[in-house]
Amino acid sequence: MKKAIFVFDGMFEIFNDKKEEGEETEISYPEPSSPDAPAYSSGQSRVFVVSVGGSVLIGPKPDAENISRITCCLNELIRQGHKLVLVTGGGKVCRDYVRAAKDIGSNNFELDELGIKVSRVNASLLIQAIENAHPEVLTGVKQAAEVLEQGKTPVFGGLMPGFTTDAVAALLAEYLGGTFVNLSNVDGIFTADPAIHSSAVMYHEIGYDKLFEILLSNTMKPSQNLIVDLPAAMILKRSSLTAFFLNGQDAENLKAAIQGMPFKGTIVRPGAEELFDEEQAKPKRKRAVRKKPAKRKPASKKKSPKFYEDDDEDLDPEKIKF
Repeated sequence: MKKAIFVFDGMFEIFNDKKEEGEETEISYPEPSSPDAPAYSSGQSRVFVVSVGGSVLIGPKPDAENISRITCCLNELIRQGHKLVLVTGGGKVCRDYVRAAKDIGSNNFELDELGIKVSRVNASLLIQAIENAHPEVLTGVKQAAEVLEQGKTPVFGGLMPGFTTDAVAALLAEYLGGTFVNLSNVDGIFTADPAIHSSAVMYHEIGYDKLFEILLSNTMKPSQNLIVDLPAAMILKRSSLTAFFLNGQDAENLKAAIQGMPFKGTIVRPGAEELFDEEQAKPKRKRAVRKKPAKRKPASKKKSPKFYEDDDEDLDPEKIKF
């Protein structure tokens, strides 16, 4: 595993100014309205970088109902004083465009650029529904701090070829010292693919070593749809950030997570023990099935063997059945 991870070492330095250990980003944030609001990150920041998967916003076409549901929740959190940075994925529309471009001969760099453009269109759609959103889709990591200082919410799509929008969100969380929140169409991180294995159990909390183990075991499978990619996980680990993995269809659950209330999902943080979702980890009781008493067959009269000493016919050895 170490060898696989080493390949990515240092590959992200172009996006970051190196900060001395313990130094925090110089951004002043107003306190949230609730005095009990938690500070999850190591820098005591209340910034949450929310990676909104394309599947949460866009089905076969843009889903206004889904967008309204999630943005109502986000707007409420922003009004409460939580600082949010939003990053949108491409979703099915993006995959359809990329598939078509591949069929007509585009190379991988061109496919990535096309995907970035589609993710930025999704980001533009999200901006329309966020009350205090910066009016333009941002294209540089450091722009996020400037926009937050203005009291606005930064919204991003993709940034550069080769990087998923999850990796973009991880970079933003690293730069701002914030908490990474991944919204997808599944409840969290499971022991196995829940769509295939009914016995799969969701983790409530794991450390980064376990996350890498899960990711590396699945990257060898063709067409595997991972909940987060390896580069994004490496960025989060190297800065010891906390990450939440939630189902984006449940707006109230997202609100609970950011407000520090109990929620359904998976927390990933350095050195965490493996904890399972309490409800799913409970052994399922099997219903006792009363067996019906077997019907007794009526006793049948045994036929006397045909071959015995007083038989009228002569005994033929070739007709004896053993």
